[in-house]
Amino acid sequence: MELLPPRIRNPALLALLGDILRNDADPAAIPALRLRLMKYGFSWQALTDLATQQDVLPPLVHALTERALLPPAPRAAEQCRDGHVTLRLQQYYRDHLARRDLLKTQLESVLGHLNRVGIVPLIIKGARYPLTPMAAWCEARTFRDIDLLLRPDDARRAFAELVAAGYRRGQPYMADYHHLADLQHPSEPAPVELHTAALAVAGQSVMSTDFVWRNASKAADGRFLVLPSEWQAVHCLVHHQLSDRGYTRRILGLKPLWEWMMLSRDWSRDQWQVIVTHMREAGALDLLGSWLVQVQRLFGTPLPEFVPISSQASENATATLHFALAPHWRRRTGFVLDQFRHSFAKDTLAARYRKAPANISVADRVRYLVHLLREHRGALLRRLVGQSDRLS
Repeated sequence: MELLPPRIRNPALLALLGDILRNDADPAAIPALRLRLMKYGFSWQALTDLATQQDVLPPLVHALTERALLPPAPRAAEQCRDGHVTLRLQQYYRDHLARRDLLKTQLESVLGHLNRVGIVPLIIKGARYPLTPMAAWCEARTFRDIDLLLRPDDARRAFAELVAAGYRRGQPYMADYHHLADLQHPSEPAPVELHTAALAVAGQSVMSTDFVWRNASKAADGRFLVLPSEWQAVHCLVHHQLSDRGYTRRILGLKPLWEWMMLSRDWSRDQWQVIVTHMREAGALDLLGSWLVQVQRLFGTPLPEFVPISSQASENATATLHFALAPHWRRRTGFVLDQFRHSFAKDTLAARYRKAPANISVADRVRYLVHLLREHRGALLRRLVGQSDRLS
């Protein structure tokens, strides 16, 4: 993860955002929410700023609209230069849906190119929702790029096919990484990432690529594969908690937590038990426990009574929620130190330079340091203070 979400300065506003986003549309709770939105001192601008910073503004607008919590817009508001909050949020959501339609059209085109050469990809992360929505909330789930998982031989053919179709090759993060270099078409809205592994190295210990392929199923028309909801959710969890080091760094991921909550709301006891067994066998039960406690505290979702949650997992969740409120300098310092610690770890450099971890030397660390200085020359200070943060 190369993105440190901004500090949350108002715990009460975070609590309100969580209550609006929660998945139980209990009509009895709506009047109380409406009163909180009308309370003296409440700021719509502050709420939407928080949702924007945490990458959940579309889910917020969707929830407000579903529950009729947006204030009625007076007729005169249409003539105001800045417009009424309801009109502005409604226009924002229309723009969000318009971009989503463009992404869906692009994805359909990419699938057409790949299917023509006999490649059937597995759509991972957010790109699966426009083609296989599970419920109305799926339209509010944003995604930055189109992530497709392919067999290694297919990935190389797919890459060549898309380049022939006008896509331009970006700069790869590292050789033999879990996805090839980004592909961007000059007339398309999103980059395409062709993955040869379902997750980065750290996440493979919990959810291997072979496991993902075994549990995926083809869409009705046979053009692509997707994961069932429980494994889609686990992939989301592992991507944030392990691959992006959210568990170690105590990084609050409001967007993936919201996605987990929405995916898990109708699971049966058997589905939960399968996940618990899988996480226990992978030695990752604390990752799940911390995740569930965070969902419970943010959105009021009851903890499944049969899921064991250790004190360590509960403490991690508490620390994550507290750390989101900490001063920027403290959060940034810990974030950068862990970035360096992880980047120069033997396992990370072994993956980068295709060596066994035991064979990583001081020379390899110096080699990587020189690479960083060259790659970020002139922008190193901005990287350290966070001005160049971007979604990974």
